[in-house]
Amino acid sequence: MKSSLTWMQDYVDIDMNQDLQAFADKLTIAGIPVEQVEHWGTEVKKVKTGKILKIDKHPDADKLVVCQVDMGDEELQIVTAATNVRVGQVVPVAVHGAHLPGGVKIKRSKLRGVLSNGMFCSAHEFGFDDSLLLPEEREGIWILPPDTPLGVDAADYLQVRDVVYEYELTANRADCFSMVGLSREFAVLSGKTARYPEISVKECDTSIDGKVKVSIDDDELCSRYTARLLLNVKIGKSPLWMQQRLRKSGVRPINNVVDATNYTMIELGIPLHAYDYDKVAGHHLIARRAKADEAMKTLDDVDRKLTDNMLVIADEEKACCIAGIMGGMDSEVTDQTTSVILECASFKGSNIRHTGRMLGLRSEASGRFERGLDADS
Repeated sequence: MKSSLTWMQDYVDIDMNQDLQAFADKLTIAGIPVEQVEHWGTEVKKVKTGKILKIDKHPDADKLVVCQVDMGDEELQIVTAATNVRVGQVVPVAVHGAHLPGGVKIKRSKLRGVLSNGMFCSAHEFGFDDSLLLPEEREGIWILPPDTPLGVDAADYLQVRDVVYEYELTANRADCFSMVGLSREFAVLSGKTARYPEISVKECDTSIDGKVKVSIDDDELCSRYTARLLLNVKIGKSPLWMQQRLRKSGVRPINNVVDATNYTMIELGIPLHAYDYDKVAGHHLIARRAKADEAMKTLDDVDRKLTDNMLVIADEEKACCIAGIMGGMDSEVTDQTTSVILECASFKGSNIRHTGRMLGLRSEASGRFERGLDADS
């Protein structure tokens, strides 16, 4: 479990000027072991946002291009070998005198005889690992949202600067596998009052009856199963702030629907799962044991052979999800999804742990189910 202290400010006031390593030690002594204190973005200096106005071929290098960049208060020339830059894009620009992770310093220089006043930055220059990036962010320059203001500090705008605690929580502290749960500990140890998020759901007048059905065939392994139907869904990227909070929690952003389920899990400790409504046969989800030699392809693109002591969520034709661990490719939410079935359930922790061990598969969700969740929460 990881927690961004900037995110934690939503729930409890934290003095960010205090010795944060000392406060981490205080949490550890209180039974919330902080294994690592990560300082994000502290090495990034003088990286600003700029908009590419013009791109010309380099006169003496086939793999280089010369870009004119609007920095808000000035125009700079940047020479780059990046192949994903286009006119009109907003990108992070390390200007003359900039500092990047690893002690890298950027200076004005000539590349094959043409002046470059800095360099464009990829997401890696901000310290992000590939495992936390969208596929299009792993190669080339980091393309920022088109409405990004120009000339501002890129690390601040991208909400990179932060302190993140990584915990090694014991099995008896399931209550701390969420931001809200941890906020109680922060509040007690700092003498503050915790604030809890207000939860409201906007429902339409259309009844779910006749549109989605759920069944529990094995109430020993599944004590509660509920679902909601979301209509007229438009799949896209999550807001930048949500993406960054997920990354700091060790979770890769995927799309707005999946990110919302992961965000809720990290905030409240309750795993959710989303199914493409049109891929669920009969629009019927059933919590049952897997059939002997039943198989399914999970979201990590691996074919899994199941046994009859494993719990799955199935539709009327196939297994759609290994309950509490990972969903299946056949029912995943994609760019073409327009309606979503949202699952919230309670599964037997020991069975989730056994299934994960047998399959060699663990997830953020299974780590929480294994420790036990309150079925009434």
